[in-house]
Amino acid sequence: MKNTELTAGGYSVFDGTMVDMTYVQIEKAAEEKSVILLPVGVIEEHGPHLPLGVDVYGAYIHAKTVNVELEKKGIHALIAPPFYWGMNHCTSSFAGSFTVREETMIELFWDIMASLKRWGFSDVFIFNHHYDRDHTRVLTRAIQKSRLDIGIRAFWLLDDVLGKSFGFTGREPYVLIAEAPPVPPSQFFDIHADSSETSFMMYYFPDLVDRDVLKSLTSTRVTAEDLKVWRRGWEEARKITPQGFLGDPASASPERGRDTIEAYGKRAAELIERFLQGRYEPPEMK
Repeated sequence: MKNTELTAGGYSVFDGTMVDMTYVQIEKAAEEKSVILLPVGVIEEHGPHLPLGVDVYGAYIHAKTVNVELEKKGIHALIAPPFYWGMNHCTSSFAGSFTVREETMIELFWDIMASLKRWGFSDVFIFNHHYDRDHTRVLTRAIQKSRLDIGIRAFWLLDDVLGKSFGFTGREPYVLIAEAPPVPPSQFFDIHADSSETSFMMYYFPDLVDRDVLKSLTSTRVTAEDLKVWRRGWEEARKITPQGFLGDPASASPERGRDTIEAYGKRAAELIERFLQGRYEPPEMK
């Protein structure tokens, strides 16, 4: 069962990306000054109801949705194969949570950017779907190093809430920041394998969600102090979230997943359009 056109080609994260194109098509796209959309995620546990690839699927479906909106604006983009060898700290005690060394992640990212630059691409827009503290720190370093060494214009797209939490001012040359939409208040820390991630998986990748297990899950009522412990990772994190999720996944709905992803696609495409037209101004990061 495939719910939408975006996943009509199956659940392969290569569907609709550069991987399914010929080198002739790639060369033509570079000559036409196409931009690159790069999904970034990791492979890690996402509770007993979701697969390990949630972050990869999330970044991928965001990129595909943005691409649809860019095409409407007459902006041609190619989706690079997802980058999924990143770092996991909070989920590291669970089987399936792959993590790589810091230098490995930086060098691999550098090599990807160097390849794109060598083929004639200059603008790369990055969609990251994994906010582990170590991962985001190293991704920032990888982007900066690639820009300095290679001269490629790589940009991490963020909303202002996340940007502020990472300590960005909005004036960094390697980030593009949009205002985050208002989020309804919640009594839960919805952070990992939560209602948000479960919702988009239910809509775009329904066969990968274990509905029976999902119905049995109760919310994790953690405190702010619990969250501090969870962020230490490894066994300490597992004591806080023994089932590997943090939030209220049982409240998820496919409609919410669709609406959230589609709204993001429009915001991100508008952000890229403003940047390419020289109209981008970062929001005030108060």
